Amino acid sequence: MKFDAIIRPARLADAAALSELMRRTFIAANGHCSTPGNVARFLDATYQPGLQAAEIRDPDTLTLIVEQDHEWAGFAQLRWGTRPPPEIDLLPTVELGRIYLDAAFHRRGIAAQLVATLLAAASVRGSRSVWLNVWQESAQAIRFYQKHGFQIVGSSVFNVGDDPKQDWVMTQALPVA
Repeated sequence: MKFDAIIRPARLADAAALSELMRRTFIAANGHCSTPGNVARFLDATYQPGLQAAEIRDPDTLTLIVEQDHEWAGFAQLRWGTRPPPEIDLLPTVELGRIYLDAAFHRRGIAAQLVATLLAAASVRGSRSVWLNVWQESAQAIRFYQKHGFQIVGSSVFNVGDDPKQDWVMTQALPVA
């Protein structure tokens, strides 16, 4: 049965639970991408309640929580404060920095609903495009982004611990209001 998800801004009180969800979903999606030590170093450097609290307080970061059936299904972030790669020429732009759903909530249409919410939030804030990085070996994620209007425009490197990973840079122009 499919229900509409509730998508809301993260609150400071959510930081610890959000950090745990971020860790869990990263491991589920990418835990196999490097050695356990590199993955652990990445998690410790990236997903800690204090870091998520700082992101929630940051006016240039929009962190969204997705709830369905009274459970946290996932999260996403838009980041206006990051420097876009040189391939992104439609400015102002915003980075879709994170988007993850817990595996139990896949194939319910929630991800499409979340992307639509993110693109609308980017437009409201005046962005003319949205860009993201996606691991080149994540065929499912690449197909998902392409299905939702993103196209590959370049490549970049993303470090998991001290292990460099090849990413695609993808972008989507937003409609002019």
